[in-house]
Amino acid sequence: MTLSRPTFVIALLATLALLSAFAIANESDSAALPTADLIDPNSATVDELASVPGMTAAAAAEIVAARPFKTPSDMDKAIGDALDDEGRKSVYAHVFIKVGLNSGAEEDYKLIPSTMPAGKLAHEFEEYRPYESMDDFTREMAKYVSAEEVAYLARFVTLD
Repeated sequence: MTLSRPTFVIALLATLALLSAFAIANESDSAALPTADLIDPNSATVDELASVPGMTAAAAAEIVAARPFKTPSDMDKAIGDALDDEGRKSVYAHVFIKVGLNSGAEEDYKLIPSTMPAGKLAHEFEEYRPYESMDDFTREMAKYVSAEEVAYLARFVTLD
């Protein structure tokens, strides 16, 4: 079967558009999952905090004024209305108090930015307790998210 020139051009453009959309989707997935170490809000300078994507000057000032924090929920309360939900998600991808896998509270797990709904993430973290190793965590979370996101999530927790 031979395609007419206009049909071939349309098919080629459609293929290129799909490939481009796929590349953009993969690029944005990678951008959404930072791999750098988390910034500790208890020791970061105002300038370090202010450089975080989504951080406002008011939120950075609130963090510095209210520390030290024991839990992510403590930091979340200190930020108050200085950040909206999207701002919090962006900031928490970079600035966070790590949560104990075996002792963390549901409210703290829910603050971890993820592709999973917050309640589901918290449920899965708690369901597999006790964790004896980070390998346990990796194995269980890999049932729900990609290997890339498991590595991303591991940044937010400690084995206790």
